[in-house]
Amino acid sequence: MSDRRLVTIEFTRSKKRLPIFGWIIQMVQRTKYSHVRILWKAMGEIPVIYEASGSSLKFIGPKANESNPVDVIHSYPFNLSNEEYRGLIKLCMMFSNIAYGKKQIVGMGLVYAFGLKKNPFADGRKSQVCSEVVGSFLDKVLGWETGLDLDIAGPREIQETIENHIGAKK
Repeated sequence: MSDRRLVTIEFTRSKKRLPIFGWIIQMVQRTKYSHVRILWKAMGEIPVIYEASGSSLKFIGPKANESNPVDVIHSYPFNLSNEEYRGLIKLCMMFSNIAYGKKQIVGMGLVYAFGLKKNPFADGRKSQVCSEVVGSFLDKVLGWETGLDLDIAGPREIQETIENHIGAKK
């Protein structure tokens, strides 16, 4: 068994015919993507995605992923130690099936539109959005201490954080 596990953070956009919600996120965030998720291979070969989408936080296997295709715009690979990998699985299991933060997304839009300092619909992790999931991974599993307010940080802020952290290591 390897001492390292490859985990990838992917920034994606939907291939659905009219992904209006995604387009709105892309417009507000000024990005070519609207979603961020975590991907790894379980048992060395089965792709598993963990994401906040639809109605909840969930694990997505390869068959379910085929019915909801996406374009991967950016991806960032991370080689996790076995301890970090266990932390990832623990984090995912702790939040699995928590509701998707639809109200929180509206609150994030209000923050961007009106320059608010706090998300008026933040609920203390009772629900989550995609950027919260990945931000929690960066903070809790990788120990990055991002300083991001995960109630208002969107996919763009997650990507900027990754880029800044990677750039700092070079």
